[in-house]
Amino acid sequence: MRHTDSATVKLHHALYAQEAIAAAADTFADFASFAVRRDGDHYVVEVTDITSAVEGDVVAEFCNFALANTATLRKGSDA
Repeated sequence: MRHTDSATVKLHHALYAQEAIAAAADTFADFASFAVRRDGDHYVVEVTDITSAVEGDVVAEFCNFALANTATLRKGSDA
């Protein structure tokens, strides 16, 4: 499996839940390594060891998954 560069993304805490980010990182663990830390109003996610063995943008898909997880969590807490 080949690996490419790393990336850093900042996810605003008002839009993303930490639990949802962690779940997304677990889901995408076969495609990259994730380290999450809080920095002010953001969660900073260091994405390393990104595999190039899959088509598509692993980082973008991770962010989309984390956002969808957040929506699911928040919808469940409204019930």
